[in-house]
Amino acid sequence: MNTFLQRNQQYTQVIDLLSKRFATYGYARMKTAAFEKYDLYSHVTSSVKRQEMVKVIDTNGEVLVLRPDVTIPLTQELSHDRNELTREYRFFYIQEVFRQQVGQSMKTERTQAGVEYFSQCSPEADAEVIALAIQTMQDLGWQNITIELGHAAILNGLIEVLGFDEHNQNTLKSLIQAKNIVELRPFLASLSVDKTMIHAVEQIPTFYGKPHDVLQRAKQILTAPDMQQTIAYIEEVYRILVLYGLEDYLVIDFGLINDMDYYSGVLFQGYVERVGKPVLMGGRYDDLGKAFGAELPAIGFACDIESIVNALYANHAPQSLVDVTIFYEHDELAQAIELATALRNRQFKVVSVPYTKERLQAENSTFTIHIREGKKTIHKNGSVEQFTSIEDFVQKGVFLWNS
Repeated sequence: MNTFLQRNQQYTQVIDLLSKRFATYGYARMKTAAFEKYDLYSHVTSSVKRQEMVKVIDTNGEVLVLRPDVTIPLTQELSHDRNELTREYRFFYIQEVFRQQVGQSMKTERTQAGVEYFSQCSPEADAEVIALAIQTMQDLGWQNITIELGHAAILNGLIEVLGFDEHNQNTLKSLIQAKNIVELRPFLASLSVDKTMIHAVEQIPTFYGKPHDVLQRAKQILTAPDMQQTIAYIEEVYRILVLYGLEDYLVIDFGLINDMDYYSGVLFQGYVERVGKPVLMGGRYDDLGKAFGAELPAIGFACDIESIVNALYANHAPQSLVDVTIFYEHDELAQAIELATALRNRQFKVVSVPYTKERLQAENSTFTIHIREGKKTIHKNGSVEQFTSIEDFVQKGVFLWNS
């Protein structure tokens, strides 16, 4: 199979896998409009830069943009129905976003997948979304998974105390994000920051590593009551993730900064082996709904499908999209149709091929079934089993699958 078909196949597989996993956590698929009013993004704090938006003019002369983000319009849509949460909502999406990356070779159009869980802030809700993120990465076949877990209130609380202007805030964030401790101290000293505060701020990049160790050190240095409360919150999220059996995937990073400025609580991003950037990013955004006159606290994450496919394609051969291929003699057509229908009704992905076209069937499948001279046989990896009924096929298929 050529490269184009392989990548397209893997793209379809990833979308199918993500959709199924999100649904197992109770998420319903949603879709937002491709074109949004430019004004939607003019009063919302986010990292979506105006120059990156793809703009068009409609017939009324109004400026529209091709959807550069999903979370913002989805929150706006929900705010039209209610101005506060009277119940929880779980949505997922898989759709295109459009950004003009200045000076970069990335395509303007990218397919993004993500979840949005509208719920009151709680360690249980946040831990569940992080658990879903990890399980999604496991489903994709990655083994060496790392979730960096932080909280926006740590750095934001220190910045508020320091009283920095926007320029100095951005400089501080850049130094912390780069873990540039060498330049961090002289930068703080140049602004006449109190020595106690300098010590606290310059420790932020070092708060990275095993959760228990980092949390204990942070408690000793970040002693303000609000900081202690945030640390306790992260500690509880971690405790719940331990109940999920996911502690081996977690590190704490209190220097974690997400470019989406609307995040206000827990932050996290996921890394896998041989990929130098996060494969997914997320966090809690409890204040975004206020831009639309609503109280709609939520947590979510998103991932870029093309980046995932590139990472998977570099390390794994794509699996088949087909569960069963049925080969049959011409006079066994009725049996082939009956069998294919019964298997499809059980959610198997099936193609039927007469032996006269066998050489044209390039699609690999998990199993092949041969119907010849009234006999039906199932084949997988050189093993052959004869079967007589659908129930017999399922039983022997499971055995072969696990062999």
